[in-house]
Order: sequence, then structure tokens, then C-alpha cells
Amino acid sequence: MKAIHVSKKSARQFLLAKAGLNKYGDIGPDITTALRRLECIQLDPVAIIERNHHLVLFNRLQNYTRADLEQHLSEGQAFEYFANAACLIPMEDFPLFKAKRNATKQAWAEKRHLYKDVDHAIYNELANRGPLPSKAFASGKKVVGAWDHPTNATTKETSHVLRMLFEAGDIQVCRRQGSERYFALSRDVIPAQYQQEAEAISEEEANSRLLHKYLRAYRLIDETDPRFGWQRMKARERKAWVDDLLADGALIPVDIEGVTRRYTVLQEDAEELMAYEKKNERARDAVSFLSPLDNLLWRRERVEDLFEFTYRWEIYIPPSQRRYGPYTLPILHGDQFVGRADPFFDRKKEILSITLYEDPSRQWSKTRAERVARAARSFGKRLGAKAVDVKQ
Repeated sequence: MKAIHVSKKSARQFLLAKAGLNKYGDIGPDITTALRRLECIQLDPVAIIERNHHLVLFNRLQNYTRADLEQHLSEGQAFEYFANAACLIPMEDFPLFKAKRNATKQAWAEKRHLYKDVDHAIYNELANRGPLPSKAFASGKKVVGAWDHPTNATTKETSHVLRMLFEAGDIQVCRRQGSERYFALSRDVIPAQYQQEAEAISEEEANSRLLHKYLRAYRLIDETDPRFGWQRMKARERKAWVDDLLADGALIPVDIEGVTRRYTVLQEDAEELMAYEKKNERARDAVSFLSPLDNLLWRRERVEDLFEFTYRWEIYIPPSQRRYGPYTLPILHGDQFVGRADPFFDRKKEILSITLYEDPSRQWSKTRAERVARAARSFGKRLGAKAVDVKQ
């Protein structure tokens, strides 16, 4: 298959159009359409200024509100599970995760009997009372949870079992209210048609469809991504998948000027990618402050290849070793990352303080500095701040 040859600029603008960022493409008008176009949105509890899932949608939907996501989930239009990480996913994709649920259920099987009493108690409560918040399951007993040191039990037993039941697919997060999650039995909240489809399809078909969902989420694909296909694969398995898809014509090789890494694009996207190369479109003036787990940033190596920008989320780095703050946001101006924004939201005073850092490789003109500062003030207002203090 003959490769497509494009510049980094064309590749960037194509990705931004598919991501619905900076007016290059529209994935709206609402969360239903946006979630399907993005394939999934990563969930994260960190809320220094706002949770990741809300920031992703704030950057793409002009009229989005936090209640939209909560309503979308509670109405059964989406479910939560592990794709790129813990994600919000369109409900119709529930069958695609069959093999992942089965593998996780099998992995838990050896330990599940250790918690059989709590397991049964939670199951019976949900069966008899319907959806309940996680705090409804109190426990004084501590066990070694997923994030605990093997010798230090700090996780509530009920929280550990809720995690086990969720990962195994027996229960679902059916509602979110701020940081509180509400759980329900899968049989009660997953529509019958998707339960039946999940029963009917083979694990091989589910994995194949899941891999294609991954391809649509990334658009410009790099087979060395360890998350490739959102499945556990060895390097040779990833390469075999890509080689087969290239041979079938489902993927097209892409040579990006100045990039040595091998990329491919979906055959259905090839014409659109080439269109950016042919028209040599000027960069837009829009500015976005991306959250650390924004879909565009999932593959940091691709960001370095195409945007020539290195981003590191420093939240888990000791403060003394950080270069910036714990929740630094990359600043996207047009089709380039031009710097970083270090925000802090004083919710009590309703003041967002945001320090702007110019990237050493991107010289800021007076016009750019003013435009980024205006965008920062608008960003703060969107978050609900009554006052925004911008420092440069």
C-alpha cells in the first residue's frame, strides 16, 4: 500500500479536527454526539480546578454543563469501564468489552471467596434496594487494596469489593453526583439488547471491534503504543494487527515529514488528512487549556513527534522536584502548543489564579500574550470563578 506523505502541520490540524479542538472540527452539538466522536472520555477524580472529564467537554462544547454528563450517565446513555483508562463510554459499546470483563472476572476469581460475605451483602442490597451510593456500604475492616503497599491495609473492605464487582462486570456505576458514585446491578441498568449482544458475540469479535474503536479514537495510529487496541498485547501482536490491517486496506501508511516513527491512518480518514496537506490551511487563533488527561494527550510520544512539545504531568512528583505546579495545563494556540498554564482555584473565594509560562521554543508576541491572557480569563469564568487573576 502506497504511503501518504504529509507535513507535521497537516497531521496536527487533522488531529485537532477529529478531536474537536480550536475550531478545526465540530464534534457537537451535545455530549451524546461528542462522546461518540471521541469514542470515550477519561474519568479522573483529581479536581484541583475541575475533573478531567468536565474539562475535556468544556473545551469542545460551548453549552456544556457538569449536569449534562451526570444526566447522560443516569439516563443509561453511557457506562463506565476501562478503555484508555477508566472512561465514560457510549452504552452501545458495552458488548465490545466482553473479553476484558471475562479476563478480569477470572483474575479476581482466586481471591473472590475471601470476601464472599461482603460480596453477597452488597449484591443483595443492590438487588433489593436498587442503585445506592458507595457510602451506603460502610465497613470498619481494612484490607490491602489496589493502591496499598502489600504490608499496609488501608482500603475499606466494602470499597475493595465494590471495585472487584465493578471490574468483573457484575455491577455498574449508574450515576455520579460530584465525587459520589452510585452503583447498581448490571442486569438492572444495561439495556437488554446490549446484554443479549454481549452474550451472543465471541470474545474474538468483541476484541476486534474494540481494537477498531481504539483506531477511531486515536486516528493517527502508532503501533508501539502499549495501550494499542486497549488490550494486553506483546509488540509482535500489535505489529501483526497493523500489518494485517495494512494488507486489507483498512489502514494506510503515513510518512510525516521529519518523523521517523511509523504511523498509519484509517482508510476512511485518508482523504481528509490529504485535504489538509493540499490546502495548506493557516493556523486558527483559538486558544485552549487542555487537561492532563485530554484525549489529544493520551499518546505523549505523538505529541512530541507532531507538536514538538514535551508534556509531563507532575502531580505525583514530590513538590521539591516539580518544574511547574501539580496540575499544569498545556496551552494550545491554533495548531501548536505554545506554553503551560499553572492554575489554582480558591473555591471559597471563587478566585482562579493562573500563571502562564511561555514555552522556550515558542516566542510570544504581544498579540499572542494578550490573546492567551483573554482566553485564560474566559476559561476561569467557564469554571465558575467570579474573579480570574492572570500572571505572566
